[in-house]
Amino acid sequence: MVLLTDVFCKRFLPLYGDRRVDQMNMAARCGKQNIVEGCEDGQTSTEMEVKLVNVGRSSFQELREDYEDYLKRNNLQVWDKNHPRFDKMVAFCRANNDWQAYKPLSETLSAEEFCNMALSLCHITDKMFCGYLKHLEKTFREQGGIKERMHAVRTGYRQEQEARMRALEAENAALKKRIAELEEKLKGSGRD
Repeated sequence: MVLLTDVFCKRFLPLYGDRRVDQMNMAARCGKQNIVEGCEDGQTSTEMEVKLVNVGRSSFQELREDYEDYLKRNNLQVWDKNHPRFDKMVAFCRANNDWQAYKPLSETLSAEEFCNMALSLCHITDKMFCGYLKHLEKTFREQGGIKERMHAVRTGYRQEQEARMRALEAENAALKKRIAELEEKLKGSGRD
């Protein structure tokens, strides 16, 4: 979305004096960056991952609104499921996750086509965000956060060590008892 939005702004918005250029580019960039940062932070904090993924999702929703507003302001059509090209556009967007697939289109599509392609990508991305957030919620509910998992690992390790120590102490006591029995037996047999 970052590269597409940059091309859109250069092709269809004024070069100077239009705040939408900065806002749209920042929304696209913030959406991407918060996803990346959230996934990285998720290694140590599920809470932070959820927060940053939600911020990324919000940025893409803001971007979606900007594309919809552009269409409305310019009396262009927002394609819905009844539009003859809607299904084909959505299928293309679902099948392609590489800039190289979009690059040639980004230079040739009309403003209406471009915005509707971007809207399709925003909707697909939002659906993925929702699925990912549900996954994080389920994982957190079933396994807890990273701190809880780390505590469980430490506690489990300590319990294993304590159980091993108890087993060794019991084995040591049994061996001492057996040694004492054998020494007593030796004394009783008259051998020293």
